[in-house]
Amino acid sequence: MILHLADGARSQGPADSQVNGDVHAGRANLDDPGNTCACNMGNTGKHSIAQGIHASIDYNDEPDHSDNHTDRYPDANYDTDFWSEEEYVKATKEMQKICKDSKHVSQFLRFGGAGYNLSVSHQFESSSEVARCAVQPGNIDDLKKIMKVFMAYDKVKFAVKGGGHSTNPGFSSTTGIQISMANFNELEYNSNTQNLRIGAGCLFDEVYKEIAQYKRNIVGGATAAGVGVAGWLLGGGYSLLTNQHGLGIDNLVEVQVVLCNGESVKASAERNSDLFFAIRGGGNNFGIVTSFTVKTYPLGPIYRNMLTFPIDKSAKVKETIMNFIDKCKDKKAAIVGAYRHFCIRGEREDKITVDLFYDGPLPSDNPFEELLELSDDKWIHHEDHDEADKKLAENFAFMDQLFSHIHDPSRVSAPPSHRQVDGSQLSLQTYAKNPPKSGVGEENVRARWGTVMVSHFTPKLLDEIDVQSKLAASKLKEYEGKTAVIDIWPFLPSMFDTSTSAAWPHEKGRPNGPLLACFQWEGESNDSFWIGMMKQILQSIQKVAEAEGCTNDKLPKYCNTSLADTPVQDIYKEHLPKLIAIRAKYDPNNMMGRTGGFRIPLAL
Repeated sequence: MILHLADGARSQGPADSQVNGDVHAGRANLDDPGNTCACNMGNTGKHSIAQGIHASIDYNDEPDHSDNHTDRYPDANYDTDFWSEEEYVKATKEMQKICKDSKHVSQFLRFGGAGYNLSVSHQFESSSEVARCAVQPGNIDDLKKIMKVFMAYDKVKFAVKGGGHSTNPGFSSTTGIQISMANFNELEYNSNTQNLRIGAGCLFDEVYKEIAQYKRNIVGGATAAGVGVAGWLLGGGYSLLTNQHGLGIDNLVEVQVVLCNGESVKASAERNSDLFFAIRGGGNNFGIVTSFTVKTYPLGPIYRNMLTFPIDKSAKVKETIMNFIDKCKDKKAAIVGAYRHFCIRGEREDKITVDLFYDGPLPSDNPFEELLELSDDKWIHHEDHDEADKKLAENFAFMDQLFSHIHDPSRVSAPPSHRQVDGSQLSLQTYAKNPPKSGVGEENVRARWGTVMVSHFTPKLLDEIDVQSKLAASKLKEYEGKTAVIDIWPFLPSMFDTSTSAAWPHEKGRPNGPLLACFQWEGESNDSFWIGMMKQILQSIQKVAEAEGCTNDKLPKYCNTSLADTPVQDIYKEHLPKLIAIRAKYDPNNMMGRTGGFRIPLAL
């Protein structure tokens, strides 16, 4: 599939080359009624179905249970009705017909095939579920028909996956029917409006690379981690540009949505304004978004660097971070500090990193001067263009691994020396040439994010982050932990000065940012320990933040990085009654209630 850009430029996106090739490899089985799937789920960790059942559903077939392996695999009795529940059989056959009639523009993907595996797999093993089947709609018309199938069969569960970056199981995965939006990967830049239309299946890696050729940028999320545009935007969207331009949802111009009744509509400030309000931060409660139109901004030279400090410099690093927070009022400058603890082949590694970002050439009054002086890295000026491009790739590959939190610590090397970056060749968190191969696809780890929302940081709050990160680190060896990371991401009090009215509350004069924790581990048996440990640590940090006046009950939780049991009232606060009324209008039969995510109720 070709990405069509408004001025006629064309390129092939990563989603096309990776997804469609594998889908085609699994497609031949669809027209062979006698073929039985070889059930291999790769690294999803869901073995009872994958090892025990061989099944085939085809246009004219009932499910095939003839090859019964329950004697060899006792776990195969996981769900005896898994393939034969009547509503699922009927819904599956209708979706197969939709895909067949489309001449396979849309793809029905059976359990066990390569295309199926790509459709259900998530960034983390713990987020993937064993779905009965998967479907990749190829256009809006087919998605409308698929939604009508779900409307007709009200017991059929489903999930919608964009990038698959959520750490909460069941939020974009399901044991029902998985919808993958991979084919909605169009990118269209309008040189007149300077807006960019982004398909809901796009990842930020490809978006940044495409828009950089126009010397434009967007308020966006991290790369090299398979971060999908759709989930990031539907939740709110914090960015390194937030101090200048607000959240991602503040830069949305228009969305196209397939509603639960199968109707496709556009929503903006001018039409379907209630839906536009609800989509921006309201998650997957109102239908399936197929595209987002966002504002773009000029892309000039930028500066990025990752400083790494030994853990024994903790006190001085905290002092220097607080000095930056207190003194720097430049909206173009941003830092993200982090306590990072790894367990690599049974050995602990502990460090503090500080990611530096400046949206432009560094000014003579360098806001990062004190941090750079504390670092052992030596200053290197911008070099000639070819040499800079080469070292640029090395630099950004390293920083994206760390800043995105999605990496195998055994692959992380020492950071290259920092340098000025030519913004005409890259965008904020990626680069237009030589992207890294790591970070895309499922990691063989289990993980959760958790968040404390804070308006600002104080020395005592930084001390508590230090203490709690070391507590998590002390448990890594015992409970098969791989990483324990807690962030320090300060924003200016003016961060929401350009905010717009949206589902997720964020108002001028009420700064609110995520203090993010990310734990990764191996083994499902360790889930309860690490999730419990995260809750304990976040509660301790929350208590200190409250005592320091850094947070209060009025600050809404951020759904993109909150644990699954976070009450929906804590996310939407005073906006919840309005959102309930909008959801009752657009999803009166609670169809989206059969998906995961933070569910806005239909009534109080």
